Amino acid sequence: MKNYKVKLESRAAHDCFLVEIASQGLAERAEESWEIKHHCVTGIAFTAFAIEAMLNHFGKIFFSDWNELKRARKCLHKKIFNAVNLPNYLGPETYQKAKLCFQLRDQLAYDKTKEETLNWELPDGLSNQEVVFQITSISGEPIRKIGTELLDEYISVAKQIEIDIQENGYYPKQGDLPQPSKQKLLECPLSNSGIRMW
Repeated sequence: MKNYKVKLESRAAHDCFLVEIASQGLAERAEESWEIKHHCVTGIAFTAFAIEAMLNHFGKIFFSDWNELKRARKCLHKKIFNAVNLPNYLGPETYQKAKLCFQLRDQLAYDKTKEETLNWELPDGLSNQEVVFQITSISGEPIRKIGTELLDEYISVAKQIEIDIQENGYYPKQGDLPQPSKQKLLECPLSNSGIRMW
């Protein structure tokens, strides 16, 4: 067996994106509703992670102190979008959907135990055992709203944010070069695993 010394650029955005895409594929192939829900919840949580890791990737390109900045998510995101020539990006629909993805992930992670009252309809003719199973299988509020359509939507949002940043942003320190001579961002942190050297 040979031993290799490998120097690599580890991209959290890419690693998280792989989990979200795998979750999407597993949800599409799953047959039982609990399994579909499980893969969708995983995919949505990792979509939020991937978007934030992608923005951190771009933030590090523009700001040498990016990893040390301790600000609210909104302030950091505004800072990076300003740097990539998208000063009003926090308002449009794409970012608002990403914000909902962050909120859902946060709700899953930080929500407190709470009581809910629901009207839950079950078909006639179920045995007592089936009724017990159905009722005890009811998920809490954040999980109930998750499904494949929402996962697909959030994955599309992640990809769109990457496209928008790369179509509008330029690598820093290009001085007073005319616009056509400036090098556009071409990082693809969601789909590119980064450099590997050995």
